[in-house]
Amino acid sequence: MVKIENPSKKEFDKLMHFLEESYDHSKGFFYLNYPQVLSKETIDYNNAFVIKQGNRIASLVSIYPQVVFINGRKTTIGGIGSVSTHPDFRNKGYMRVLMDFCIDEMKKRNYSFSILGGDRQRYNFWGYETCGSNLVLTFSQRSFEKSGITESVPIFRYEGSARILEKIKKTHEEFSCWVERKTVWLEKLFNKKIHTQLYYTENKNGFAYAVAIGERIERKIVEIGGDKNLWCSLIYSLLKRWNMTVINLYFPGNTQESGILLNHAGGFRIEPFFMIKILSFKDTVDFLFGRNFQCDCFLKIIETKQLYGKPDGNKKVIEFDEKKWVRILFGPLVNEAPDCLKKCLPSQFYWWYLDHI
Repeated sequence: MVKIENPSKKEFDKLMHFLEESYDHSKGFFYLNYPQVLSKETIDYNNAFVIKQGNRIASLVSIYPQVVFINGRKTTIGGIGSVSTHPDFRNKGYMRVLMDFCIDEMKKRNYSFSILGGDRQRYNFWGYETCGSNLVLTFSQRSFEKSGITESVPIFRYEGSARILEKIKKTHEEFSCWVERKTVWLEKLFNKKIHTQLYYTENKNGFAYAVAIGERIERKIVEIGGDKNLWCSLIYSLLKRWNMTVINLYFPGNTQESGILLNHAGGFRIEPFFMIKILSFKDTVDFLFGRNFQCDCFLKIIETKQLYGKPDGNKKVIEFDEKKWVRILFGPLVNEAPDCLKKCLPSQFYWWYLDHI
């Protein structure tokens, strides 16, 4: 039986080298792209789990706990990241051992569900399914001008102001769904993360911000917040500043705010963009729809036998496999939902790009 252990602080350089070798990324890729969770100061060794061969790291899987809110309801979910096996140690089943271990660990901690990004065929094995409703809006200077946005607003670039970070933190939390972000996390993200730019506009009437990733023509906007009346003027002004014709914005596709942006877009598409595994069926449904949610049916996950609803001989039992329940509860394929749930779907859960691991 293989031994699962936590790496030590002394092994930071070894961990980074292992990840670079496993993913074939360039030196420094991980702590430059994920300084909020993978720098020397922020890495959580207690939630990193490795299998070693001799003095070498053979395989690694990490848990990234995240506190999430929907309409004031709160839960903890388990992000999964850094899933990797060194090329020298593949095909030995190490990743499967670590994934099984981490799923059991998250269940012990009473996390509602687990979330990750990755290949569907790879993670279907553990009950993860691709889901979500990500609205990708395409804007151009022409689309704004045709829809009535013709005035620019003054644009400022974030240069380390604690006041601006606090405003961003507060305005982001005005959305129906958001992940808890500590101030230290935000500082690392916007001061250290490569290919990340934070812009804002501010006057006596309001404040709005936008986060872009990528350089020059490869830019895309992955978060916007603050005064909704300033959003489109801010994007329009950024297009002019960057001398760009077109840019994409990623935004939750299941909220009322999306209509504000949709009215001015030159095009759009809706796509899933993350994978979820339900750890606790009851806690997940309670979180998404509230503890007072009433369902006319008795819900059941086939593989895990988990139930939602009080046993009642008069209620119809609706049972699906865990992957189908993910698609139903988190979208975008809500057409698969039974009639008793269609009135409350889709859920408002959204995993903001900046919170990805």
